[in-house]
Amino acid sequence: MDSFTLSALAIIFLVALGTYSLRVSGILLSSKLSKNKNIELFLDYLPSTLLLALVFPSILKEGVAGIIASLLIVLIMYKTNNVLISMCASILFVALFRNYMT
Repeated sequence: MDSFTLSALAIIFLVALGTYSLRVSGILLSSKLSKNKNIELFLDYLPSTLLLALVFPSILKEGVAGIIASLLIVLIMYKTNNVLISMCASILFVALFRNYMT
């Protein structure tokens, strides 16, 4: 093995070790954090906030089609209560909008 391969393997190992230690420390510290009511309330809202932060820029990047597709997915989800149908309808709408409106 040359020095490049060894350094690449060392970097991969260190990144894996860092990832593993972050996950284990989260599991070990979670029992201590949940005793505080303010932190528990914050952690309850965190998943929806992160999801919105990940999805919202993509909606805006898509433009009018993204905004209409977002409204469409909410409407279909409200009417059918089926995630698969609402996602497929919104994807179909964006695909049709891209092909025929632009």
